[in-house]
Amino acid sequence: MPASSVLSYDLNLSELRPPLNQIRGVDNLNGLMRSILEKGLLQPIIVRMINDKNYYEIVAGYRRYLACKKLGWKKIPCQILDLSDIEAFEISIIENVQRKTLNPIDEAKAFKKYVYDNGWGSVSALASKLGKSVAYITKRIMLLDLPSDVTKAINENLLVPSIAEELFSIKKEDEQSKLAKLIIEKHMTINSVRIMVKEITMPDIDDSDEPEIAMNKVYDNIRARSLERTIISLRIAMNRIASIIEDVEDDWILYEILMQHKRRLHEQIDILIKQRKKSFFIRSEI
Repeated sequence: MPASSVLSYDLNLSELRPPLNQIRGVDNLNGLMRSILEKGLLQPIIVRMINDKNYYEIVAGYRRYLACKKLGWKKIPCQILDLSDIEAFEISIIENVQRKTLNPIDEAKAFKKYVYDNGWGSVSALASKLGKSVAYITKRIMLLDLPSDVTKAINENLLVPSIAEELFSIKKEDEQSKLAKLIIEKHMTINSVRIMVKEITMPDIDDSDEPEIAMNKVYDNIRARSLERTIISLRIAMNRIASIIEDVEDDWILYEILMQHKRRLHEQIDILIKQRKKSFFIRSEI
């Protein structure tokens, strides 16, 4: 937009209205209010004139507006732009994405509104405007197809989007919810989740158990295999140290250091073996 079309004014807060397409939830404003008190408003908010209503609609900076309002400000610095509905929404999305102020679900809702609800552009067009990949936009929107308890967990930072995306391969919502709950409870890594999803979606899986029981069995098997691999790795490391010890018996300082490492590895192996036996006992009782 040409610089001549950008006007800056101090506008009365009473002249401003919230965005018609608000894409970000209004969370705690205390931190922002403290920042404005200490440093002032470092950047004006962006507004556009709604001619037939005789007021200005906030395009970007709604939280800054609310913070200033709570602080008792009567006027606020504004940049007045001549924008269409599409342009206003694009500026709002771009600012929030660049500042990383949207949670994944609000971001997904904004993308969906732009592409599908309002039909303002394709996924690839939006990706280009935001500097994101098409896959990023697509996967974000797909998060909205997950059950509400799963999207709630994402919003509360209990489940990261990259792990939640692994649930797309599971078609039943109740199974998605149960697996998400298990992931959170067990603090599962993305690799463990990928293995679990692969195993529980195999066509020849035994479906005689309830989904929750089946998932726990798969998780226990994954954990048992991981324990076994770890034990083997530690044993290999301990054997290598033992072979080195034989060559340094005359250097008693190095000999003692290596012996300490060997003893620690041995202790760790014992702990893992006990954990493996415990896990096997629990699985046998189920």
